[in-house]
Amino acid sequence: MTAARVPVTAAGTVVRVCLLLATAIALGDGLQLLAQGSPTDADNVHRFMAGVYIGWAPLFFWTAATIHRQGVLVYFLAVPIFLGGVGRLVSFAQNGIPSPVGMFLASALLDFTLSIVIVRAHSTALRFRRAAAAA
Repeated sequence: MTAARVPVTAAGTVVRVCLLLATAIALGDGLQLLAQGSPTDADNVHRFMAGVYIGWAPLFFWTAATIHRQGVLVYFLAVPIFLGGVGRLVSFAQNGIPSPVGMFLASALLDFTLSIVIVRAHSTALRFRRAAAAA
């Protein structure tokens, strides 16, 4: 049985939803940062990163749409989400947590949770896919 014939499992659906959420976050934050900019000394870097975020959005979306065929790429996409959470924690440690505190803490928690759920659910989906292919 080929991977294309294996139905998307519940775990695959969880990965798909998480990747679609990552698509919305990357696109939304990227567009906001592109429009808003930042102080002059950092504007160049912030707008460059806005372009990177916007550029990731189609990759997250395409991966979600083709989740039944995806393998290790999904793990690679979870890494920058996790590292984004690490970046937030470093910023909080150096600069304090901006207001509203709850929103920024929730953003950091979402980064870590999203990346961990993607990895665990995708691992489960791949195990199911291998078992189905072996049957």
